[in-house]
Amino acid sequence: MKNKVVVITGGSSGIGEALAYKFCEENFDVVIGGTNREKIKSVISNINEKGGRGEGISHDVSSSDDVKKMVDLAVNKFGRIDVLICNAGISIRSLFEDVDIKTFEKLFGINFLGSVYSVKYSLPHIIQSSGSIIAISSLNGFIATPTRTAYVSSKHAIQGFFDSLRLELQRKNVHVMVASPGYVHSNFRKNTLKSDGKKEGETSRDNAKMMSPEEVAEKVFRGYVTKKRDLIFTFRGKLAHLIKNWFPKVADRLAYNEILNERESLLKNY
Repeated sequence: MKNKVVVITGGSSGIGEALAYKFCEENFDVVIGGTNREKIKSVISNINEKGGRGEGISHDVSSSDDVKKMVDLAVNKFGRIDVLICNAGISIRSLFEDVDIKTFEKLFGINFLGSVYSVKYSLPHIIQSSGSIIAISSLNGFIATPTRTAYVSSKHAIQGFFDSLRLELQRKNVHVMVASPGYVHSNFRKNTLKSDGKKEGETSRDNAKMMSPEEVAEKVFRGYVTKKRDLIFTFRGKLAHLIKNWFPKVADRLAYNEILNERESLLKNY
């Protein structure tokens, strides 16, 4: 796979950082986007130290102009794009009644429109290389949970967008995959927003029971190589998907009770 190029949004931490290192190990040239300049420099430095070639750009993925700059950087530096991984995302934990609408819009801009912009500007190059487009989504892309209305709706939108895109590209020899991990131990959870848009800081979950970003990256790469359509992580995730399809009322009850029983649940006094 020498000389292939991967572009990763949200590539400076968590799953995105792990993906950058994994694809580097597989002889890909790597381009990452992110918001933290120092973290971007660190990731690119690590890639170069490993003998790989990397480039990074600090940008706002919810800005179409910024996303175009990332794509232009990849093409100008390496001449092609073979894989686009739409990974950038944030979450909100809030009752919908309480959430500030600007915070809701901010999340949708990053989680959904950021992917739309990334695909839009990368697509001509990916068609040319018969490449792959990958979304790092969530089990919330097909299973709803309360107190996450913004996040859940953005992930449902991602699922619908990528499913439709896959159908359009059937004759273009482009691989489209949606990867849906469950809970992952990363700063993503600590950066979850509250109703007012401020960071929550502490996770309400037990990190020891979560997947690591490196585990996710390994599975995503295998899914890329084997041309998976949908990649649902863990037996529990696959079981939840099955229950949702066949017993939706049971799935609703299970999802509600899971959030109700989490530490400092917002449902307990609602």
